[in-house]
Amino acid sequence: MPQAFRFLCGAKPHYTPGQMHRPDRNKWSNLALLLAFSLLAFTAQQTVVADAPDILIADFEGPDYGHWQVTGEAFGNEPAHGTLPNQMPVTGYLGKGLVNSYLRGDQSQGTLTSPDFKILRSNINFLIGGGYHPNETCINLLIDGKVVRTATGKSRTPQDTERLTWATWNVAEFNRRNAQIQIVDKHSGGWGHINIDQIVQSDHEPAIPTAQDEKRELLTQAMASMQANLSRAEADPTRPIYHFHAPANWMNDPNGPLFHHGYYHMFYQFNPYGDNWGNMHWGHARSRDLVHWEQLPIALWPSRMQGEEHIYSGCSLITPTGKPMIIYTSIGHPLPEQWAALSDDDMIDWQKLPANPLLTETLHGKTKVYDWRDPFYFEDKGHHYLVAGGNLNEARGGEAIVNLYEAGNDELTQWKYLGVLFKHPDASIKNIECPNFFKLGNRWVLAISPYGPVQYFIGDFDATTHQFTATRHGTMDFSDAYYAPNCLLDQQGRRVMWGWVKGFKEGHGWNGCLTVPHILTLSKEGELHQEPAPELQTLRGESFHKTEMPLQAGKPFQSELKGDTLEILAEIEPGTAAASGLKLRQSDDGRNAVTIAYDGNQLDVAGTKLPFKLHDNEKTLQLHILLDKSVMEVFINHRECVTKVIYPEAADLGVSLFANGGQARVKSLDIWRIKSIW
Repeated sequence: MPQAFRFLCGAKPHYTPGQMHRPDRNKWSNLALLLAFSLLAFTAQQTVVADAPDILIADFEGPDYGHWQVTGEAFGNEPAHGTLPNQMPVTGYLGKGLVNSYLRGDQSQGTLTSPDFKILRSNINFLIGGGYHPNETCINLLIDGKVVRTATGKSRTPQDTERLTWATWNVAEFNRRNAQIQIVDKHSGGWGHINIDQIVQSDHEPAIPTAQDEKRELLTQAMASMQANLSRAEADPTRPIYHFHAPANWMNDPNGPLFHHGYYHMFYQFNPYGDNWGNMHWGHARSRDLVHWEQLPIALWPSRMQGEEHIYSGCSLITPTGKPMIIYTSIGHPLPEQWAALSDDDMIDWQKLPANPLLTETLHGKTKVYDWRDPFYFEDKGHHYLVAGGNLNEARGGEAIVNLYEAGNDELTQWKYLGVLFKHPDASIKNIECPNFFKLGNRWVLAISPYGPVQYFIGDFDATTHQFTATRHGTMDFSDAYYAPNCLLDQQGRRVMWGWVKGFKEGHGWNGCLTVPHILTLSKEGELHQEPAPELQTLRGESFHKTEMPLQAGKPFQSELKGDTLEILAEIEPGTAAASGLKLRQSDDGRNAVTIAYDGNQLDVAGTKLPFKLHDNEKTLQLHILLDKSVMEVFINHRECVTKVIYPEAADLGVSLFANGGQARVKSLDIWRIKSIW
């Protein structure tokens, strides 16, 4: 295997310090080397042998630093194995070991100095990362104790990364001189550390990895990191079993759901390196039945070589030419950009467009859009559009808007800006994220995430003026645990939506899940209705059924079926009761419970209160409750939703119905135990 290829694959050559290496070295190559050096001595020329094999100075794969001299605390007594505690993920190194002076954080200082070695090649190549502090966080080449070459890291701001990249010194002028390598950390402020790996003498400059090499390396590291947290995540008793989630670590927004060739595809914001936000990738899964999901390899990764730090939200689609495409917001550049990736029909292996970025802010001309991100694709009358969120007039605090763009070719690689589709009528709303714009029946619906409860607007879209005029609006979900929904149109013509469920505790090896799939429809009166997808009924197990039960103060009804993974359908006539409802995850003594209570004007779902009155043609409160460990979704009379993250005691499993201050009646009660989707 060629040496450069071994490096890019993450395989280290089997050097020993000072040893010249060639995988197929034999007596003939040894003889050739002896002859080469004899010719050098004979001609007395102080030049470096061309095309000679590389000489490893250090790869830091051993149990300690060997004969390297250590001072101070920064480097410890042995090489690091990747990322250290509280450090951003370290990438770009080879093998398992590297020098990482973040051992005790940025405050620690020290030096690491090699034994003497003889310079026998024209270059010294090495991998370097860490802080940009010349002469303070650096690697130096010493000749006779004096610094003759030096290099420092590149990171200065919180947006920078811990990625190591290749660097080289030309050292031909020092041929056959004795030298030392010294790695220095003398800085105690931000980015006050240095990362070094794979120091090699060579007659060639290091091979620069291609985009494919980087993709392979980053995805391998990301998948390995996720795998390392898998057992801890799976062992957590509070983790939902029938709500979609990543295999482990952090997830947030659902991205680009799409139905294609018999599969529902779900992408999602994903941090493979921990259960907190950061290092945004796109996770990927698929399902044939909308219920059971198959986790797939990570779909998108930050292309560090091209300046990407995060893969933010976006959409997926099938182009008019039949190619699966992802369009997403690329973060890490001076301004946000919209990038694209393509795949084959299986939608597993994604390749970013060489022509990225797909859309830049130059499209807006003199209009300045702030926080420009989260593209969403839709079609109308043969035209292909994107909407994206953001705001205008930052000097006045921001005016929340949704922008509209139209494709100029069937490959969807050329776009033009059509202007502002929608401006939020509430001046207190300063920004819009994750806009979804789609048709339900003959009306258009815009769902937005404005740093608060997700809102929707129903109205009409004028394709000539490029304006959306809303005639009705409401709230998708009334809690702060629901955000950034995304949706698809499936093979049945249904609009299916998922939201991100947030607010979980850190430190459990996982964080975040999605709601169950919601089916969106419009009522005859033009109201937005939401229902759990009927496919979920296949998960129902043991059941309990009861009808026509009176409720009165002080005499709650206790269900025989208890648990923490339940589906409940309850229809209640409020009657004369001041309040009526249910208690879930109730303790045996009745003191603790997750309570849902209705007083005729307001519904209180575990502390989230929303105004709610029965319509004139409604006589009962209809509650559809999905209880799944630490997640609870409540659908109210088909038209309102509340999602909650809850942490009752593990032993609290009871279910009861109650009425306070009067009488109520339970028209019907159905409870099912729900099975896992995994």
